[in-house]
Amino acid sequence: MSIRTVRQTWFFAIAVLVTALGVSALAPVALAATVTLTLSRTSLVFGERVTASGVVEPATSGEPVSITLGEKVVDTVVTDADGAFSLAFFPSHGGLVGAGLGDGATSEATLLKVRPDVRLSHAAPVPFLRTAFTLRVSPSDYSGRVSVRITHRGRQVARLKGRCRGGRLMLRVPLRGIESFSVRFSLAPWENLASRSVSHRIRVPWRRLAVGSTGPMVRGLLWRLADLRIRTPRSGSRFTRATGDAVVAFQKTYGLARDYVVDYKDWRRLERASPPTPRFLRPLSHIEIDKGRQILSVVRHGRVIGVVPVSTGRTGNTRTGSHFVQRKIPVNTLFGGAVVMPRFMTFFRTQGIHGYASVPPYPASHGCVREPLWICDWVYDRSFVGERVYVHP
Repeated sequence: MSIRTVRQTWFFAIAVLVTALGVSALAPVALAATVTLTLSRTSLVFGERVTASGVVEPATSGEPVSITLGEKVVDTVVTDADGAFSLAFFPSHGGLVGAGLGDGATSEATLLKVRPDVRLSHAAPVPFLRTAFTLRVSPSDYSGRVSVRITHRGRQVARLKGRCRGGRLMLRVPLRGIESFSVRFSLAPWENLASRSVSHRIRVPWRRLAVGSTGPMVRGLLWRLADLRIRTPRSGSRFTRATGDAVVAFQKTYGLARDYVVDYKDWRRLERASPPTPRFLRPLSHIEIDKGRQILSVVRHGRVIGVVPVSTGRTGNTRTGSHFVQRKIPVNTLFGGAVVMPRFMTFFRTQGIHGYASVPPYPASHGCVREPLWICDWVYDRSFVGERVYVHP
């Protein structure tokens, strides 16, 4: 082959190659499809709707788009002429939401938080008694932990904890006072559900109580008096004369008017009061008689376990100082049996502590320490000969 022929062959090959490259460069290149996705909201309560919408580019009408939540497909929709798509659905739980095409193209995932739906109901509130609250949570299989915070007049008064079982929880919440309380329930995250907190305001009513009053409010009053170490009768839901004695013991202890009636100022004092503490520290078990407040306190192991109303000598002649129980007499009488003084315990000469039919809220005795008949057994049974008795002004 001549040199000229070789050159012609090379020129022909180069021309073919250039032509091929030119044609290839002019041919259209297919672009990979992309998907974008947005959610109408990223946090919602179970039972609410969310809309997932987006666009496929380049725009293609009728392109199937699968909307996923976590690893499951929620539903499949198709694009319109502009490549747009939209799906509204009710998620049962939270997770990552995405959109995908048949060729494997996917959008960026968006985190969706779903919080449980909570419904509250409660029984009629009564001062100082526990009120039953019922939580009903959706979805019904929610079994997370629940904490409860109770505030009253700007300060926390109680905390409780529990766990839902099958979407339901009942708690007995202490409402130790009157008027407005705030009860806040906090539900912990559970499986694919986010945490949720709900607050509820509840108003605890009050009314004036006196001898003859009945109802659960009397039970709440008696519970609170006992909580403050005031000895109370077993009168249930009835305000009896003995209940009035307990009320007067409370009024004497905390410096209120001694009127046997519970009104607004008494309810408010019941809210703020703390149990009384002994005036004397030794011995650890003793009796204290406060002539100024006209109360008797039984102290055991350094704690006041009971306060009862008393009436001391009307002339101030009940002997003050440190004494001892000298004798215990089940029943003592005077004037040939005309005066009966059960559960008599002497502590100074003829002066002693005993039950009596009339125990006014002021000093009225001849020198002894009168206590109501319904409570004298309780004091007598817990005292012993040789026990220290302090009488102070």
